[in-house]
Amino acid sequence: MRGAALVLLAWLAACAPVPRPVSDPLIYDQAAFARADHLVIGIPGALSPVRVMAPLKRLATQDRAVAFYRLPGFDGRPADEFVNMDFAAAHIVDTVGQGGFKRVDLVGHSTGSAIAIEAAKALRQRIPQVDVRVAAISTALPAPQPVLAGARGALGTVGAAARAGSLSPRKVWLEYYRTLAYGPNADTDPQIAQAADALVTANEGRISLPQDGLARRHTRALRRWTNPAPETLQGVEITLYHGAVDPVFPPRAVVRFADTLPRADVQLIDAHGHLLMLTYPEVWSRITSQLNR
Repeated sequence: MRGAALVLLAWLAACAPVPRPVSDPLIYDQAAFARADHLVIGIPGALSPVRVMAPLKRLATQDRAVAFYRLPGFDGRPADEFVNMDFAAAHIVDTVGQGGFKRVDLVGHSTGSAIAIEAAKALRQRIPQVDVRVAAISTALPAPQPVLAGARGALGTVGAAARAGSLSPRKVWLEYYRTLAYGPNADTDPQIAQAADALVTANEGRISLPQDGLARRHTRALRRWTNPAPETLQGVEITLYHGAVDPVFPPRAVVRFADTLPRADVQLIDAHGHLLMLTYPEVWSRITSQLNR
């Protein structure tokens, strides 16, 4: 009953209006933007800076520009703003229209993938002649999955505290980070546990505790997202790259979600969790192949 009450409270919180930002979230090289006819936009997930999408910079050519969507509180954007998916989609469409691009590839991680999908819909509706493709890494899912993901995360941190033998927020978060990266096998498989330990050691200086206020501002819109009008994605090629042991958004739910889209391919990555960009850098090669088609 207590768990159900927590889920209900989270759902009610998601019903609150999502304020519209006022800052410009997109960053790109103006000269490259002006000469290109192909635009790639990297959209990070909640509580992430644009550097997690940095490998996309390698895709820049004379004809292809690369832009990044900054989330509130990162990369110079005000921390008091909210992620607003309608605003994000409209802003991306306006930018594409100004640039006169023939093709747009939207590459998102987690919440960024949901933004990419909504932007693809808006592009199909407002600039239908543009060739639009989406690469979604560890995609977020429509309601009620984001609320359920929050409940899974709460349970996961309780388990992490038990394994860490500590209530220190940082120690608990670092322990849970291992599960985020590699799923439950990070605690049972010695080889995977070793990889999880190595990942935490290599990134410990950059792993920061989630700030509760910022987390709410990043996730409120996602908790109310229902993936409206999926039929508007007709003609959009969507590829979902997802960890086969993702503890945040379960693979089975991802497959069901893909079935609701007109043209979506799910590529499950064995033995990997929600942080594919860190644990499976080969995902960038797969995305590059997709973009070069």
